[in-house]
Amino acid sequence: MPIKRVDISAIDTAPVDIDIDGDGNVDQYELALQEIGLLTEALANAEAENERLKSSTDVEKVKARMLEPYVNKVFNFVAVYCAFVGIILFMCAMKIEFELPETILGIISGSTAVSVIGLIGLVITGLFGSKKP
Repeated sequence: MPIKRVDISAIDTAPVDIDIDGDGNVDQYELALQEIGLLTEALANAEAENERLKSSTDVEKVKARMLEPYVNKVFNFVAVYCAFVGIILFMCAMKIEFELPETILGIISGSTAVSVIGLIGLVITGLFGSKKP
C-alpha cells in the first residue's frame, strides 16, 4: 500500500480560528472559553476559601482540647471557693462558732461574685477568643 503524501501548502490556507458552528463565526466559542476560565478561577478561589475555613476549624478544635484541662481546674476552683464562702456565710447566719461584721460579709460575698464572673469571663474568652475588627 503506497503512502499518501501530504501537501504542505495546505497549511497556508488552513483557518486560524476554530469554527465550531461551521458558519464562520467563532465568537460563541471564545465567549464559552472565557466563561470556563472565569468559572475555573471562581472554583479555585472557593476551594481555597473552603480549605482555609476547614483549617481554621481544626485549629479551634485543637485549641479547645488543649484548654479543656485548665477549664476543668478553673471550674473546680470556683466551685470549691464558692462552697467555702457559702459555709462561712451559713455559719455566720446561724451564729455557729463565730460571727463576722456585715462589712466583712459584704466584702466576702462581693469578692466571690467578682471572682466567679471574672474567671468565667477569662475561660470563655480563652476558649472562644474575641474577634478583632
